[in-house]
Formats: sequence, C-alpha cells, structure tokens
Amino acid sequence: MSVPSKLPTPSLRDKPTLREALWCLANATPLQCPRCDLEGLSRILFHLQGIRRGGFRTVPSAGATYPLEVYVFSRNDLLPIKKGIYKYVPAKNALEAVDAEAEFEGFVIAAVTARTTSFYGLRGYRYVRQEIGHALQNLFLSLISHGFSWSLRFLKPRLEEEESPSRVAGIELKDAENYCRGFLVERAFPLDKVIALRSSIRNYRKEGLSEEQLITILRWSVGEVVEGGRVYPSLFGKPRVETYLSVSLVRGIDSGVYYVNPQTLTLEPIKMGDFSEALWRYSLRQQALLKAPVVVILSGIGPEAEVESGIVSQNIYLNVTHEGLGTVAVGAFDDEKIASLTGIDNPLYLMPIGKPARE
Repeated sequence: MSVPSKLPTPSLRDKPTLREALWCLANATPLQCPRCDLEGLSRILFHLQGIRRGGFRTVPSAGATYPLEVYVFSRNDLLPIKKGIYKYVPAKNALEAVDAEAEFEGFVIAAVTARTTSFYGLRGYRYVRQEIGHALQNLFLSLISHGFSWSLRFLKPRLEEEESPSRVAGIELKDAENYCRGFLVERAFPLDKVIALRSSIRNYRKEGLSEEQLITILRWSVGEVVEGGRVYPSLFGKPRVETYLSVSLVRGIDSGVYYVNPQTLTLEPIKMGDFSEALWRYSLRQQALLKAPVVVILSGIGPEAEVESGIVSQNIYLNVTHEGLGTVAVGAFDDEKIASLTGIDNPLYLMPIGKPARE
C-alpha cells in the first residue's frame, strides 16, 4: 500500500443551505459551482464518512462498528486527482492509492459486514444496509452542493450473498446539463454546518413540540416538495419506505399513531392513545423512546427498504438538527411486538424526536 496522501481540511461553507440542497435533490439537478478542487473533494469525503468533533463519523453506525469503507475512482476528468482508485482514510483525512486504473469516475462504498454482524448476528445485516443509506444520502446532498450530476452505477443490498468486504454501492459522476436555481428560506442553516453538527441525542427535556415544527421536519425529510419529487432519490424504481408517527406530546395533535401522507403531509390516524411506555418496553427500555414527545416509525419490506430507511433516517437527523432538536436512530427492538402495538407492519427504524436536555 502507498503512504496516505493528506487532503486539505475542508472549510464549512455558508451556502448552500440544507433545504436548498434538498430542494435541488428533489429536482434532480445540482447547484452551479466552481470546478471541484482538492478542498471540495475533501469536503465530499468528510460528508460521506468523515470524523466530526467528538470522534464520531458524520453518519451514525450501530454500536460504532463502522462497517463501511469509501473509495474514490478517478479518471481525472471531473475529480482533481490523478487517475486511479484511492481508499479514503477518515482518521487521517487522506487518500491511499490502491490501483492505477478506474473503470469510471465517482465513489464506491464497500462493506465489511463482519464488523457489525460479529456483534449483532443476522440483525447486523439490516444495520449495515441502513448505514449504507445514511452514507448515500449525505453523498447525494454533497454532490448536489458541489455541482455534480450523478447516476447509480450499482447497488447491492443483499449483503448476505456478497463476500466481505465487497463493493456494495457505486455512484458515477457526470457533467451537469442543467442547474438548480435554488431558493431562499428563513432561518436557513448551511448544509455543511448541519452535517458537521448532526449527532445521536438520547436525552430530552420534558417539553412538547408544536405541530408546525413536526410538519416542517416531515416536509423536508419525506415529503414531495415538487410534483413527483421527494427529498431523496428513489433508487429502486419506487419508494420502499412508509412513514408513521407515534405522538404523545405534540401541541395540536392528539396522542396516537398516524400514517404520514408524503404528498399532502396530512396525518391519517391508525390507533389513538399514548404508546410511549410500551415503545420503551419493547425497545430494550431505551429511555429516548419514553421521554420523546413523538417517535417517527419507518417501515418497509426487504433489503431495499432497509437501505431506503437509512436514507430517510439521515434526512430526519439533518432536519431535526436544523431545528435545534435531537433524535437517534433506534434499530434494536422487538419487531413483532412493535407491529402489534402500533398496527404498523414491518417496522425498520424508530426515531424519537425532542428538545435536547441540558447536560
């Protein structure tokens, strides 16, 4: 192996805002930017798998097992480095050359599944798939914000059928044909800052949320902000994940379980009552689920849905952070008991949302 080549430390840009990037992603067009330089490449890699303050990565990982590895494939057409394949070394913010030839230009995510399955058994495959989704959504937003169009070259969610380590996702860069105009919103925070600040918060104050706060988070996490365009790409032909809420203390909304309509953002009641204590009981008694005024429940069937649940969950993380609130992606729970309790089949993720308690 070659000696890792240190990348410049990326600055945090004032623009674009998180929601400007989400808007452009929904429109499937990037923002117009100067040509990507080494700092830009360093920033994209930081968004994808970088180490933020506190020593954790920019995307969550079950048990901090970090099964993902990132490779840069360069043909020196769009990326500012020599032709070849390079492994990203997060701890050093550096690239390590591993091959002289790359078959396309872009980014590849590889999975060392044993890092996670050795702790969590077969459940660990779900966690790795979800982590792939988290990483991909950060990458999509970063590419949009750096002026890149892209296409999905390959995605292999059936990890049980792949050798470990294996390449599981490939994103090919392309020249943009059109650019997104973006837009201005009030209280808009920069994408770079939100990604750097995102963290898993498990302790909340005993305060409710407003209906407006909740709907804003849902609009920019799962909604169709343009006709036919959600704030994340549909990688499998059609959306595979449905979004539900378990509400216990949201002003303007009665306690109960609701389906979230992504087109209208209306809440369709499924089951009324406060289920926070039972959610806590069936989720290894994790306190975040007991204290949160609302829990987002993502559901879907199959490996593809598990990847997509990670994509949606990352959006929720970023938008909750944008609103000054806290959340954590909870994947450890009794699937059958949660389904029976809520009336929601095939739960994949629970995401409590609340106001962070002061330490």
